[in-house]
Amino acid sequence: MSRESGSVITTVSGDSVEIDQSAVRSVEAERVELRQGAAQHVRAENLEVSGSALVSVRAADVHMADCATAVVIGEHVRVKESATLLLIARHVEGDVKSAITPPAAFAFGLGAVVGIGILRRLRRR
Repeated sequence: MSRESGSVITTVSGDSVEIDQSAVRSVEAERVELRQGAAQHVRAENLEVSGSALVSVRAADVHMADCATAVVIGEHVRVKESATLLLIARHVEGDVKSAITPPAAFAFGLGAVVGIGILRRLRRR
């Protein structure tokens, strides 16, 4: 088991990783626990995060409490009082605050198609 606390770390890997009050660029492990920290990229089978900020997460089982994330991709995601920009999961539990919802993504895509169509017609004239 790897355990880090109170520092800035470039890369961490192992079977089980615990990170407390630290910043890490990349984590890859079977099981990851991150408390009051920040991480750029996390890949794990099981991830438990509390009071942290993450850029990208890819894990089979994710537990997030009081977190802010940009992108979360997982099989089973449990969320408590957390916000994310984009969440992709088969099963989600909890109250998720997501910036890109399916209706918003549809509206953005439709607007882009219409806008490109108008621009193409204006160029032909």
